Amino acid sequence: MGLGLGIDAGGTATRWRLADASGRCIAQGSVAPLTGHLFSAAAEERARQIVLDMTQAVMKTGRPLGIIAGITGLTRDTPAEATMRALFAETFELSPDKVFVAEDMWIAYLAYFALGEGILVYSGTGSIGYYLSEAKEVIRVGGRGNLIDDGGSGFWIAREALRAVLRAEEEGPGTGWTTTLGTCLAKALGGTDWNIVRSFVYGGDRGKIGSLARAVGEAAQAGDATALAILRDAGEELARLANALIKRLGPRPVTLVGGTARLHPVLSDAFRRRLAAPVEFIATDLDAALTAARLAATLNKA
Repeated sequence: MGLGLGIDAGGTATRWRLADASGRCIAQGSVAPLTGHLFSAAAEERARQIVLDMTQAVMKTGRPLGIIAGITGLTRDTPAEATMRALFAETFELSPDKVFVAEDMWIAYLAYFALGEGILVYSGTGSIGYYLSEAKEVIRVGGRGNLIDDGGSGFWIAREALRAVLRAEEEGPGTGWTTTLGTCLAKALGGTDWNIVRSFVYGGDRGKIGSLARAVGEAAQAGDATALAILRDAGEELARLANALIKRLGPRPVTLVGGTARLHPVLSDAFRRRLAAPVEFIATDLDAALTAARLAATLNKA
């Protein structure tokens, strides 16, 4: 039975799916976040360990004959791409031509559109607007990381929420952490003491901070006005990415994907209202890792 392994590596987790030749998912799981930022020996060693952990989990079901991986922060035709391809080929004992590695948005785009068909806006730990032309040329907006922008992302939402709660506390002790938003954040952080907050924020990575967006979503579900306002603003920030691509490419179908986009309907509603043109909005939630797995299952036929 020819099996294909699909991998969707984002800032919060690396999700994998194993599909058979008929496209049926027969196994799935997740491991630690895998990034294409292989700028040091330590980063390469961490990537190797994550891939080894994934290999052990996948091989309990069977060895794939093809792999397609979308990895955040990876740029095609770079040393990092070659390193990742070789790493997957080595650990799974495959020929390199049975391994296709690209940035995660490449895989996500093909899960929703044919080449050149639509505009994809992604919001997870980070955010980006993405278009893949018929000639496989990439046009992207945003995606510049949390130090510069990443408006509307999980990291951005978490930062805005922490800022709101901490400023409220500064202006009136007891008026920040006692709100619904403050309570949800405190539960996720493990407390309200500044040393606890500081350790969580500055002792982790952007994925860990971005995970606090779930607490904002919980507060919004409970009707917290500040949380709802933050998510509404996030939707407008993400619409800016779509509008930038619409301005450059003309009206095309648009989809908003990623875990952050599903936190609360107020986010996607704000996104749709802010679109600059009356374009088709695709709300279907697809599994990019499974799409990659189904495509990977065909690699062994080549």
